Amino acid sequence: MTCMVAHQGKKKIAIVTPYGAEPRFDNYAEFVLAQGLIKNGYEVHFHTYAIKDNPLHINGVYKGVSVIRCRQRFGFSPSLLFSIIGFKPDIVLFFHPRNFLNLSAYIAGRFVGAKIIGEIVGILHDPFIVSDRDNPLEHMIPNVQLFLRWSDVFRVPFSRRPFWNWKNFIFHAPTAHADAIIGVSKEEQRLIENFYKRRAEMIYWCIRTDASVRQDKPSAEKCGPVPERFALFIGQLKRRKGWDTALEAIAYLKKNGAPLSLVFVCSSPTVDEARELAKKLGIEDVVHFMTRISNEEKEWLYRNAQMLLVPSRYEGFGLTTFEAFMAEIPVCATSIPVLLEFLHDGQNALLSPAGDGEALARNIVKLQNDPALREKLISNGKKTAAEFSEAIMIERYLSLFDRLLKNN
Repeated sequence: MTCMVAHQGKKKIAIVTPYGAEPRFDNYAEFVLAQGLIKNGYEVHFHTYAIKDNPLHINGVYKGVSVIRCRQRFGFSPSLLFSIIGFKPDIVLFFHPRNFLNLSAYIAGRFVGAKIIGEIVGILHDPFIVSDRDNPLEHMIPNVQLFLRWSDVFRVPFSRRPFWNWKNFIFHAPTAHADAIIGVSKEEQRLIENFYKRRAEMIYWCIRTDASVRQDKPSAEKCGPVPERFALFIGQLKRRKGWDTALEAIAYLKKNGAPLSLVFVCSSPTVDEARELAKKLGIEDVVHFMTRISNEEKEWLYRNAQMLLVPSRYEGFGLTTFEAFMAEIPVCATSIPVLLEFLHDGQNALLSPAGDGEALARNIVKLQNDPALREKLISNGKKTAAEFSEAIMIERYLSLFDRLLKNN
């Protein structure tokens, strides 16, 4: 990895996030960034939640990154506060607005004179902006009121829900008063400017370009037998992920004499709701549910699937799309705003309207019946992925850091 920005001295960066550092979050931008900054000569402390009874959640070094696990209570974390004050970073970068660590990170950063950056991904996951985070585009709150000052907590009458006003403040004030705000797509950038009334930087997330990732076929004992030919769905059991649309598409194919197996991968420990819908649709025999698989098992599924289904109703970015590009399998996705920023129908993906299982099924059939189209989507998908490399993402962060630190 090469960088165009010149940096004087060894700078210190504190990254604060609710996600990481553990295997299932290795591809998240904040951990990729932490590793990239270390390679570029930065000293990085990675702060995240300490979760009780999780054997992975201990302080130490994880894959070359110094990790500090922080407990919080009511949105305040003394351990995080003192850790950052002791570290004296040049930059404090916190990810995700619904992060109970952000307020302590902000206070500590201001205390030591660090530049502060707030990064937002999935702004429509915010319960203060949408009334239904599972279907956010159709449930925007008419008059959004974000609490950006201490006085807002007391000026507005308390709701019936305990600490609701306080959560509004700790989720939004640190980001609103940061020296810079980052959005991860043009759509996120537009929404940030709408709700925070500030211009946001835009830095796309990336996909790792390491082609040497180990692959392990999921064992039949753990996950059940894997079909020889299958479409792949990977996502949370959230309506915004469109898992129901994926099942409806598989049901349409079976009904019309073109059955296709679906491997349904979910991070949730239970998929009872999805199983019930599969049973109702009469496709329980062709849907194979897998939960909490390893990164190596996920990589094997990508490499051996016929295609990836991305039937999302809303995404903050859409990381699985790029994972499919790197695995060289075609993508059938939905034409939602963020995906339209890098997906082009018939060029690097096949697109259908969100929530339309029949349209998704027609695209699956089109892909199965046209080998030339399949190869075209795979080839162009690899080219698209190259435009979202970790080197490009990290360089844009470095440029932003450089600009902010020059203003000291």
